[in-house]
Amino acid sequence: MNIINMLQSSDFTTLIPELFLGAIAFIMLFLGIKYKNPKLYSAMAFISLLIAIGLLLVFDSSVSQTYSGILQINDFGLFFAIIMIISSLYMVLPSTREVHEKPELFYATLLFVNIAMIVAAFSFNLIVIFIAFEGVSIGTYIMTAYGKSRRNLEAATKYFFTGTIATSFILFGSAFFYISAGTFNLQNVAALQSHSVLIALIFLFVGFGFKLALVPMHQWAIDAYDGSPNSVSAFLSTGTKVLAFLIILRIFLVGFSLESVDVYYLFIIISIITMTYGNIAAISETNLKRVFAYSSVAQAGYLILVLAVVGYNYSANANELAILAGMYYSLVYIFMKGGAFFSVGLVKKENAKIDDLSGLAWKSPAMAISIIVILISLAGVPPTAGFFAKYYLFLSLISGQLWWLAVIAIVNSAISVFYYLRLIVIMFRRDGDNQFDLSPSVYYPVAIAAIMMFALVALIYEFPTIQTYVLGLFGV
Repeated sequence: MNIINMLQSSDFTTLIPELFLGAIAFIMLFLGIKYKNPKLYSAMAFISLLIAIGLLLVFDSSVSQTYSGILQINDFGLFFAIIMIISSLYMVLPSTREVHEKPELFYATLLFVNIAMIVAAFSFNLIVIFIAFEGVSIGTYIMTAYGKSRRNLEAATKYFFTGTIATSFILFGSAFFYISAGTFNLQNVAALQSHSVLIALIFLFVGFGFKLALVPMHQWAIDAYDGSPNSVSAFLSTGTKVLAFLIILRIFLVGFSLESVDVYYLFIIISIITMTYGNIAAISETNLKRVFAYSSVAQAGYLILVLAVVGYNYSANANELAILAGMYYSLVYIFMKGGAFFSVGLVKKENAKIDDLSGLAWKSPAMAISIIVILISLAGVPPTAGFFAKYYLFLSLISGQLWWLAVIAIVNSAISVFYYLRLIVIMFRRDGDNQFDLSPSVYYPVAIAAIMMFALVALIYEFPTIQTYVLGLFGV
């Protein structure tokens, strides 16, 4: 095949966004020999990621399948690829205040991570998913340790060793899936042998459950988020978690679609334990960053409710509503959780406590209001996007005849109000003389997150299936 034919082939055009990001990453590494300005590389990364979104929309919107089914380009994968890039866009500019040495390496690594995330978003082959996911993991190991402080290195070490354990589970699960199905391709699996499929289910769920920080596979996330730079914590808790959710969703809804009912109780048990433990642990926590880390664990429990609905398989409408709610929740989650971690940067201390927010409402009312919006969105209070994300998710449980599970989820959401309200009350206290960093690199990410909590409400009208279905439930 000559160069012209290669450029015209659909197989090649689907790789243009990835090739573009790779080329920019290598250019950064080359420029790093002479130039060491973090703002230069953050600007290059930001612009490149924006262009990558455009390339995805142009080249991946008209292709249905490529590379013998290993990659399949569809709106579902495209949606997740774009929001994962958005999670990188959200942290790339504020990260300049934390990147001092070798900035070209940090931002080139971020671009390589995005390449792997895009590939994983479109892949239906367990080997390709594994390789892409490991690419993301290795890149985030580097980013976690980038500050080279003792806390950074400790967080990266814990992250690395738990990630290695997760990798082993994923490999074993993939092997047993091959034994069961005779292929690594998740699609068109006609039948699965009963003895090995259960082992494959368990190993894959545990492996990716580590990455999603589901209880009892969550502790690495608490330490990694706490010990990482704030921008990296925001990315770890959003982009990589959404990727893990996407992969779990794809594996269990495509590869194990014939067996989904059998693991329905597993999803329910893990979901209940995860969201309950995350919320209860956050109540007694005094470290500000760890409060948000435990909150992130609880949010993962809510996301797994999607699998519980589809695993129960009560109705096609309920399943579709649950999946669409999970997609919307993922987008909202990026901003409300990312904004929460960026707000930690307000405190001019390495190990911020919740009491260090005391007096913020009097020194910077706008910033306090922004944080309040983020917190009430995380709690699911109307009229924020976080409320609608939980509303449609809980509605899918009710419409799927899992009303009792919806009650448990609602109770957990109510529990979370206690520790979010505690932070709000502390911000209005007048005791102490805390100093806050109100520089643009801290102020704007938090303000943007607050604005998005209202802007994303308008997006629900772009889900006509959800709107039509909801109106039908109420006889409208």
